Amino acid sequence: MNKFFNTLVALLVSTFVVAQNTLYLGVGSNISKSAEMQKTTEELAQYLSEKLGVQVKINSLKPGKTIEQIQEGKLDVALMNTFGYVIASSEANIEALVVVANEKKEPITYQSCILAHPSTKIKTPADLKKEATNHIFGFVTASSTSGHLVPRLYLNKQDLQPEISFRDVIFAGSHKDLIEKVSKNEIRVGATSYNDLQELVKAGMYQMSQFNVVWISEPITNGPVSVRKDLNPTLKKKLQEVWLNLPTDNPTLNAKIVKLWHNTSASSIYIPAQDKFYDSIRQMANSMEEISVLVGLYAE
Repeated sequence: MNKFFNTLVALLVSTFVVAQNTLYLGVGSNISKSAEMQKTTEELAQYLSEKLGVQVKINSLKPGKTIEQIQEGKLDVALMNTFGYVIASSEANIEALVVVANEKKEPITYQSCILAHPSTKIKTPADLKKEATNHIFGFVTASSTSGHLVPRLYLNKQDLQPEISFRDVIFAGSHKDLIEKVSKNEIRVGATSYNDLQELVKAGMYQMSQFNVVWISEPITNGPVSVRKDLNPTLKKKLQEVWLNLPTDNPTLNAKIVKLWHNTSASSIYIPAQDKFYDSIRQMANSMEEISVLVGLYAE
């Protein structure tokens, strides 16, 4: 009986492996809308196909539809941003596989911040709350993690609802635009990437004295490469190995791929991802429902 059962299991597993002859690779709209990034993901899909021995097809992650794509089997592997993974891991059958890391094999993170022009009376979060009604608040873009979603969560926790608490809300367009406008006092207070601010200061474009840094977020881990939990275990393990070995096996492609993530360099590597890397995002919100609604309303 045991021999028959073992044979049956082996047959079923073998059948599944054969059936899994196509992998659907999901990429965010922020990637697929860029010609350079689109070309990079096409190169990645071809590389994965050769390494895995299966056809890899690219599917764009549809705003508000990612969970359905996973449930419908139209998404096997995904290059998700941080918020996308946090929601998908909560509501769908998906897990983190690898994450981009530095030479110390630590996940690469980035931070958000809130800046105010020195001419304002805003130096601390308490000042921000007190002065809110006197100012227009600037974000970067609706889908920006560090320039909108994370600072909005922070403001919510401070009982500041941007569209109600401030005189108005505007979107500057990019981190550089937001920083420039605050430096010129065109936007008196706003949110942006702290890493971008540091890089621009380091490059000599600005001095920190041109800004009041009101708040800096906890480190935000870059979004992981995610996979369906029920993906064939052998294929899943092989996929992880391909990613972990990419920097040495194909450094040219790796240099292009790591540009898809924040705060990375051509020498960045990958490490196995752990779900706990994303607990800081979960703790920023009052609930998972708040994160889900936030992303549903604003993510492009």
